[in-house]
Amino acid sequence: MISLELSIKHLAWSNQKFFSYFTDKPDSIFGLRSADGEWPIGRLLTHLAGSQEWFRYCLEGTEWTDLKPIRTSQIASEYLQIMADLDQVLLQNAKLPDADLTIKEEENTLHATRSLILAQAVMHSAEHKAEIATILKQHGQHLDLDVLDVWHFVSETK
Repeated sequence: MISLELSIKHLAWSNQKFFSYFTDKPDSIFGLRSADGEWPIGRLLTHLAGSQEWFRYCLEGTEWTDLKPIRTSQIASEYLQIMADLDQVLLQNAKLPDADLTIKEEENTLHATRSLILAQAVMHSAEHKAEIATILKQHGQHLDLDVLDVWHFVSETK
């Protein structure tokens, strides 16, 4: 059975490859969207990092930062380090024993296990990566998500 730690290692590897895809693209790509009113690619990429900050907050209580919106390939390049740092926090937490965590929101208190938060980080990322790949396909571009799967990760990192 695949471990949560391996899933988080795969997530970190996949995030680097995924964000790298956008570091040499024309800036117009960041404004592409699936339909009027839907988030553009740049907003979705920024949301991926913002969500990682939310998961870090849930796990460690570290407040999130004011992330610069991704509107250019230069900004996408800056996110490689941001994502690496955030993924490192997830990886450190994947090595800890599972525990019940209490998460304070503005008016609510949430309860979740460490493993649930980490699993959600993996699933959330996969969902938005697929959404972005679909937007690209709608606009005549192809991002092969198969090269980001766990099998490729395991074979490349052995």
